[in-house]
Amino acid sequence: MTMAATAREIVLLPGLDGTGDLFDRLAAGLAEEFTVKVVRYPNDPSLGYAGYAELVRNVIGRREVFLLGESFSGPVAVRVAAQLGSQIKGLVLAATFLKNPWPSWLIRWASHAEPDATPKKIRDAILMGSYGDDELRNKVDQIVRSLSRPVRTARLRAIAEVDVRDDFAKLSCPILVLHGRKDWLVSMTAMQKAVCNKGGARIVAFSAAHMLLQTCADEAAKEIRAFAKSKTLWEAQYED
Repeated sequence: MTMAATAREIVLLPGLDGTGDLFDRLAAGLAEEFTVKVVRYPNDPSLGYAGYAELVRNVIGRREVFLLGESFSGPVAVRVAAQLGSQIKGLVLAATFLKNPWPSWLIRWASHAEPDATPKKIRDAILMGSYGDDELRNKVDQIVRSLSRPVRTARLRAIAEVDVRDDFAKLSCPILVLHGRKDWLVSMTAMQKAVCNKGGARIVAFSAAHMLLQTCADEAAKEIRAFAKSKTLWEAQYED
């Protein structure tokens, strides 16, 4: 099977903010290889991971696509990939997790805190490290201020309960994992273990903090494009 006969659309699932606005740089780097579809989540605090997965399945419909889940949306992407099977031609997981990355009590506590409780400089250091720029920092600040507290609380509580390790273990599609070596928000260790236990998946580490898709957009896009072009090799591996 040639790449011309395969899906050339990639669907991007956003982080905790749900806006998709932080994908601008990555989307520009992917445009030469893909038709890019950015999913934007509604400001609905009643939605949990099951609801987001249903929303994404409806967006995809019957099309064959590559799927990317960033941070909060990693478990959404894994669930959708498990549910849609061969429609997902490749799965990219960026700066994310399969099970809540912190103790559940701590995430629930954080869900009650005001977004402004963390000083902006500390928040930016956690999210971007030393790799951010003024444009990105200002954009993050605007998004944080615009995210409603009920939605933020609901999403953090969803993280506290999520566990898609069994779904991940059962996936048969090609998988690319992208993670920052200096990501203090979501440790890379758990994803490394999951990839090692599963086999048939590749992990690429960047000199970056949590927001690697924004601070290393060109490098991340390059890895994703290469991943898509190597799909026939992955198919041969799984057919063997």
